[in-house]
Amino acid sequence: MKNAALALGLFTASCGLSSLAWAETTPTAPHLSTSGQGKVQAQPDMATLVIDVSTTQAQASQAKKQTDARVARYFDFLHQQGIVDKDINAANVTTQAQYDYSVQGKPKLIGYQASRTVTVTVHQLTKLNPLLDGALAAGLNEIRSVSMAVEHPEQYQQQARQAAVNDAISKAKSLAAGFNATLGPVWSINYQTQSHEAMPMVRMMSAKAAVADTSADQTYQQQKLDFSDNVDVVFTLNTHSLGAEPGDHTPPKNP
Repeated sequence: MKNAALALGLFTASCGLSSLAWAETTPTAPHLSTSGQGKVQAQPDMATLVIDVSTTQAQASQAKKQTDARVARYFDFLHQQGIVDKDINAANVTTQAQYDYSVQGKPKLIGYQASRTVTVTVHQLTKLNPLLDGALAAGLNEIRSVSMAVEHPEQYQQQARQAAVNDAISKAKSLAAGFNATLGPVWSINYQTQSHEAMPMVRMMSAKAAVADTSADQTYQQQKLDFSDNVDVVFTLNTHSLGAEPGDHTPPKNP
């Protein structure tokens, strides 16, 4: 009967793991290696707007002054909408000479362009569309991106991690039971910090879906965010049900 236990010691049920990677983390006693995955979806409750503004004038100072004026108008609008200064970032400006290359020969200087980027964190998604409209009304001429997020991502990451742990335990129990064995203590855990998937961009509904009684605010669909995690675990095995003597974990002899 000992031979059966020794033979089982050579068996490793691996889910997505190479034997070489686990060579230094697996016991010589009967054991089982498995991997668990977890995934949790979250409804976005905040967004980040990135909006650009640029103007071109004959002088760089004039271009900057006009660009600053547009940003200042948008700041006033944001404050009226209840957006606080800590959720606004526009501390940047660039100026660049503009040339006309249409005529052969030496490029002709036609002016200077001043550009700024305004980043706004929105904690009330019902304000999303009004803030975008307000940006365009203030003269900010390019909406670069609208990305969704959650206020407290760590709680969803923890849920995904626990789901991965539960998945690993469930797989291990099922595999052990299939060989008339039971799980012993955990031998090792291999874990690397995971992160949720990239923040999705807001997308517009199709013209067909946007019926006449649908408001503009409703046409912005809030995609869900995915949080995933995984964990690799090595369990020792109790193999007395196969006929081995209880506590017999003698490592297999080299041939």
